[in-house]
Formats: sequence, C-alpha cells, structure tokens
Amino acid sequence: MKLNELAKKKIGWIETEPKKNSGIVLSTRIRLARNLYEKPFPGKANKSIQIEVFDRLVDTINEIPQLKNAFIVKLMEYDKIDRRLLMERHLISYEHAVKKEGEPGVIFTQDEKISIMVNEEDHYRIQIISSGLSSTYLWNIISKIDDELNKRLNFAFHKKFGFLTACPTNVGSGLRVSCLMHLPALVLTNEIDKLIHGLQKVNLSARGFYGEGTKPIGDIFQISNSVTLGKSELEIIENFEKIILTITKYEQEARKKLLQKNTRYKLEDKFYRAYGTLLYSKEIDSEEAILHLSRLRLWPEIDENINIEKKEVDQLIFTIQPGHLQEIVNKELTPEERDIIRSKFIKEKLFHMVEEAKDEQIH
Repeated sequence: MKLNELAKKKIGWIETEPKKNSGIVLSTRIRLARNLYEKPFPGKANKSIQIEVFDRLVDTINEIPQLKNAFIVKLMEYDKIDRRLLMERHLISYEHAVKKEGEPGVIFTQDEKISIMVNEEDHYRIQIISSGLSSTYLWNIISKIDDELNKRLNFAFHKKFGFLTACPTNVGSGLRVSCLMHLPALVLTNEIDKLIHGLQKVNLSARGFYGEGTKPIGDIFQISNSVTLGKSELEIIENFEKIILTITKYEQEARKKLLQKNTRYKLEDKFYRAYGTLLYSKEIDSEEAILHLSRLRLWPEIDENINIEKKEVDQLIFTIQPGHLQEIVNKELTPEERDIIRSKFIKEKLFHMVEEAKDEQIH
C-alpha cells in the first residue's frame, strides 16, 4: 500500500465516539502477546521461520470478520519514513520501526482500530485501540479475535503458566492494557512524580508518548499494567479501569484548584501562550507543537467562546509529526523544513475554523 495516502487520512479511532472521559483519557489500547506453538521466538527464529509466521497469519485473516480486507505491510519493503509514520499512528512500536532483519510487519484494519504486529518481540502482538476510556468494551472485541486466531494458529500455552511469551513479564494472560492520559494540572501542581511513584506500588507504570523507552510529550502519559501473571484478563482490566478513574479524579481536582480565582491565571497563561504560538509562529518543532496542542485541549475550561474542535486537536497531536509531514510532501525533509511546514499545516487544519468564527463574531 502507499503510505503517503495513509498520512493524509484522519486516524479512524480518534473519530469514533468515546465511551467516557475523553477530556482526560485520549485513548485506550489493549494488546495481547501471542506465539505459535513449538516455534522459536522472533529473537531466536531465522528469517524462514519468521516468513512462515507472517504467511500463516496472512492466510488466516480473511476468515475472521473483524480482520477482513486488512492492510498487510512487510516492513522490510518500506523505508524509515514509512516506518516512522506507522509508529506515529500507534500501529507499530519504536522497536518494530527500527528492525533491520528478519520479516517484521504489521496487519491493520481500514479504520486502524485493530492491528497485529508480526515478529516484534513475540510472533504476534494483537492490539485494539479506541478513544476515551473503553477497556471493557475493547476487551469484548479483542478476546473474540484472539479466540478465532487461536483456533486456526494454535498459540503456545502452558497449563500452569498460561500463554508463553518472549519476555517473562508478559507470561500468563499476555495482556497489556494502557491509556494515553492528558494530565497538565498534575504536572503544573507538581503532583505528577508522586502519582508515578504511587502507580508502581499497584503494579502499573507510566511511560512516554510511544510507550516503553520513550518520554512523555505535551503532558501526555501512557499508563499501563505491569503484571500479567496470576490474574484473569477481566481482573486486570477491572482493576486497571478503577485506577484510571482515580487518576482522572485527581486530574479533575487539580484543574478545579488551578481554576480558582487566585491561581486561574496559571492555566490561562499556558492556554493563551499555546494558542498564540500555534497561531503566529513561522516554524515549530514537533515536541513544542504537541505541548501547545495538548494545552488547547483545555479550552472548554478556559474560554468557551473560542471555537476549537477537540477531535481536530487530537488528530493534529498525531499527524504533525515528522513521518506524517514527509509522507504528505512525498520527500525527506530537513528538521528546519519540517518545522516550517508543520507551522503552516497547523494553521490550515486548525485556525481557519477559529478565524472564521472570529469573523462571524465581528460581523
């Protein structure tokens, strides 16, 4: 497939109606680690085995309704910009994007809600993603896909330990559930370090924008479970959702404190600086842009008269990154060229709406 066409499309799962808490929880993702019975893990498998792993999945997907007509991407056929694009759209991990040998790949649905990384750390990483807090809803879908795949592919399973995985921390259910959370008030009130430390005590972890090995950007953190052994999938999900709701409550309370008369200026300052920078800057790098876009998400609490579409802001957080911009113009760009194009892109996608609203108010 031509990935420059994918770069021009809106990310499907952002456009879906969120289940709840979309103001703070940008997305929920569930991922299952699975391996074929009696086949070495990708780290020990030669290329011919990895090709077999890939082909067996490809031969199966059209038998499963949720995966019919999915896109099939063999990463060795694509360059670093293409791979970067797939990572930016959360279809593959950073580790997968930089693989240089074997038969790494990804299969994903038209709406990008369901994807399967092939030959990453495990043979298959099956994932599903949606906007807002929706872990139970997503589990009901992915568990059916997992069952159908298992019938046809025969996943490695031990009666005592559960599903067998390359990393011991994934053994058992092989399930990782995570949320991307926007926590600007906890950052501004210096409560975020306390929260991260507390998560470790309940077997959760806070990671960066792209997951493990990456850093938070724009006050956006990925919260994920750390333990998969000894608990059922539903127990993990129910416990996880309770903690996410608690974090959401902490963030809401922190925002209420900042919105009080004597401290409101702190949030207003962050918001209007972000608004002005995105509107008037001539160049901007991706990290600064994501930070300012994330702060625009506060607009309902700061200034309801500003006409900003939250879904458009959320789309831009993902689509103004280097891979997207280079795919859209169909060439490799220097960092300086990307920063100039990014600034123009944000104005075109976001502020034409704001400016039209201003004109209507004036007239």
